[in-house]
Amino acid sequence: MSDDDHVKSGRLKRLSRVAWLTARTTGDLLAGKARRTLGGDEDSNPEMSRAAERILGTLGEMKGAALKLGQALAMDPDALPPDARRIVAKLLSQAPERMPYERVRQAIEEQLGKPPEELFARFDREPIAAASLGQVHSAKLPDALGGDEVVVKIQYPGVDKALESDMANAGTVVRGIALGGDSVDARPYYEEARHSLLGELDYLAEAKQGIAYARAAANYPELVVPRSIPELSSHKVLTLTRLYAPSLMDVIETNPSEAERYRIARLMIFAIWGPFYAARFIHVDPHPGNFLILPDGRLGVLDFGATRLLSEKFASVYRGFLSAHANGRMRPEVGPGLKEAGFRFLGDEDEAYEFCEQIADLVEKPIRTEGVYDFGSDPIFQQTRALFQREARMTLRIKPPPEALMFYRAVAGLAQDLRLLKAKGEFRPIIRELEARGILPD
Repeated sequence: MSDDDHVKSGRLKRLSRVAWLTARTTGDLLAGKARRTLGGDEDSNPEMSRAAERILGTLGEMKGAALKLGQALAMDPDALPPDARRIVAKLLSQAPERMPYERVRQAIEEQLGKPPEELFARFDREPIAAASLGQVHSAKLPDALGGDEVVVKIQYPGVDKALESDMANAGTVVRGIALGGDSVDARPYYEEARHSLLGELDYLAEAKQGIAYARAAANYPELVVPRSIPELSSHKVLTLTRLYAPSLMDVIETNPSEAERYRIARLMIFAIWGPFYAARFIHVDPHPGNFLILPDGRLGVLDFGATRLLSEKFASVYRGFLSAHANGRMRPEVGPGLKEAGFRFLGDEDEAYEFCEQIADLVEKPIRTEGVYDFGSDPIFQQTRALFQREARMTLRIKPPPEALMFYRAVAGLAQDLRLLKAKGEFRPIIRELEARGILPD
């Protein structure tokens, strides 16, 4: 790691750190399983807590794509027991190995031409958050720019090289697997993921994507998007108006009422499905740290580094599925619909269609259900995983279009958020609201 970098970026070094972490964590998991087999307390799991602390430390040090994997762990209630998940959940808002202020000051001066003391009326030296790609500081604009309270996100020096290394390591694996033929060729999906992840390094692009999201969410005044400050932003520094509110994870920890959980769930569905239904635009990174529950009841939506404008042929098929459920009509046939959306089916198409119907029956249950549905107690997540495991060979024969990767990342992430929230209520009427608010003109 060079003196200018804050993140270890060598391909072999990063790969060896992941290998070490995997081996140590596997040992902890086996020890925990053995202890429980011998009659240990199911709820108390010191081995997993140690594993969680190790994940937090190692991936927090590595940052980049590695840290994003840790964030995904914190969103999955099945991946870790509650005590360990709370530890890993720190990845959503902070990471070890924070950048010292002198590096922050240097990075801002390199990007914006002056040190923060000259650019802002106030710039707090201590960060308020530190995550996978950048560190966030609180500041105040000078009067000439309105005097608003803002947050300033500064990209870690070296994280671009680290992310390239992570993707290069992944690409080597993907290219090797592709030798197995079309049924296991993941290269189109790798390129889609690579484009999305590396795109998050460009903060000017992120600012534009935030504007695009706000336009796509124009029919949803319940959502609040922070405003970017172009005069104090660059490719590696992003200044945004500040939203003062607890994150979704913070609110979950307060054990809110069932009614409040449902109210928040409705807003989160608006945040992901609303811009998609209205304008084919989707927020691809819906982890709990990107949602703020504002004092006036609205939902703050953050972090637009990963977004995707989906094709009309893809979006129209899923709008059709949603509309049918919203109005109690029979769902269009799933397999032919997916084929229209760009899916390819290798081998026996009828078998693949039947499998797609089974998946749809599971994942659409919240909006197929007339009356109350409980995300916190229904085993659809476990059932869906079990179905994919039983039919692993079949899944290799279904080839979604690459854009589906980002779409499923968004909707699956939202579903995990609703599960963490233990949202309970009637969800079909929320889908009817999406339809009633309409589709925006291109």
